[in-house]
Amino acid sequence: MTPFWFILIALIAYALAYFWYSKWYDREVWKPDPKKTTPAHMYMDGVEFFPVSRWVLWGYQYKSIAALGPILGPFIALTYGWVPALIWIIIGNFFIGWIQDYGSIMVSARNEGKSFGPLTYEWIGPAGRNTLLGFLLFYLLIISAVFVFLIALFWDIFPGTIWATLGVLITGIIVGQLIYKVKMNIVAITVIALVLVIVSILIGRWVPLPAKGFLGAWTMPFWAVICCIVLYIGSILPMPTFIQPINYVAFFPAFVAVLLIIIGSILSPITKVPLQQPAFTQFFPKGMVGPGPLWPMMFVAIACGAISGWHSLLSSSSTSKQLDIETDARPVGAGAMLTEGLLALASLAAFMVLTPDEAAGFIAKGAKIGAFVTGAVRLTSAYLGNPGFFKAFFSLSLIIYALTVQTLVTRFMRLIAAELFPEKPLGQKHIATILSLIIAWLFAISGSWVNLWMYFGGAGAHARQHIPG
Repeated sequence: MTPFWFILIALIAYALAYFWYSKWYDREVWKPDPKKTTPAHMYMDGVEFFPVSRWVLWGYQYKSIAALGPILGPFIALTYGWVPALIWIIIGNFFIGWIQDYGSIMVSARNEGKSFGPLTYEWIGPAGRNTLLGFLLFYLLIISAVFVFLIALFWDIFPGTIWATLGVLITGIIVGQLIYKVKMNIVAITVIALVLVIVSILIGRWVPLPAKGFLGAWTMPFWAVICCIVLYIGSILPMPTFIQPINYVAFFPAFVAVLLIIIGSILSPITKVPLQQPAFTQFFPKGMVGPGPLWPMMFVAIACGAISGWHSLLSSSSTSKQLDIETDARPVGAGAMLTEGLLALASLAAFMVLTPDEAAGFIAKGAKIGAFVTGAVRLTSAYLGNPGFFKAFFSLSLIIYALTVQTLVTRFMRLIAAELFPEKPLGQKHIATILSLIIAWLFAISGSWVNLWMYFGGAGAHARQHIPG
């Protein structure tokens, strides 16, 4: 048996969700008006509010919601077998995920681009607002601690990816200038971006320095500091200068990675890459080894990739402020969420072609993320060859998925601090950003982030229950 059939079934389900269900929902529920002025035009300041093409905004939305959750979650879910994970990835996306993302954009767009803080204040009152914002600060701090550690880890264990990452960041800054200053055609800009990203990956392979552990015990703290510097820049600079164009550029290698795995899965009957993981183990893993019972832990493990509270925060705090016309909300919100469902699907496929002994080996070494790279390379190199290049490519895609989302997490922490402490030093953008990064850095290098990971999934589930709209 190969991954072909389950990939095909999921693709059909996602196509029905977007081309049939979302159109019906769009027509009957939100009834978007293309002539209605959106907050991007109403309050255009070139910092937070500015209209963006639906295609650029779709890339930005996808790269802003898709991080490591849809990649690591399916690996944890293999504790129960791949069938429960597959069912949840399909059903969660079809009935819940894209509706939440699309609805969050529209709720904010039809309320002058307000984020959850002001909306909660209007609908519930100051106590509700402060409770929500305090909870969100805790939620974002969890993400920051985990992602700062993982980004530092990836730069260490995949030598050369630092140069490729730097190339993507520089390319994004260039693209931002070409889009908003030079006003160049977006197709030409995209071609330039793709060429520069490919060159960045090749440089990372040709110059695989610095070497793993080059500073000994100080290697991880050093890379975590470099990560925090990038995050600080993203937090304080205007969106069109840094985060928005970088996320657009990062979309291409990140999404191509998904497509390559999906294609490899579809071709698996020809390439003879077998499905080697068990379909189902048991509801209660033997001796309760692992994350816990299937219900509710599998649904917490696979949060992003099926449904996530982070998406609502991003959609209402950022995407709604860049919406050009209301009819763009469906392709951006629904389209990006279903695309993230493909990431979870591709990740599950990459893990399923590993043998149980290989998967256990990655767990024993504490290198779950290496399992994704190994499985992805196995599916891709089976029909394209060149496993060395694809190892570097998929390693870079992991860093991109983490870093681009974390820039937004850091920025949102700064914005929430400004709402909570408007007249105090803690609300000042530089102080709020630096303080949040110091706390995240300390959690990351101390190893405390491990104890926070499951709280991230649980906090996202809690957020979905209490977010307005």
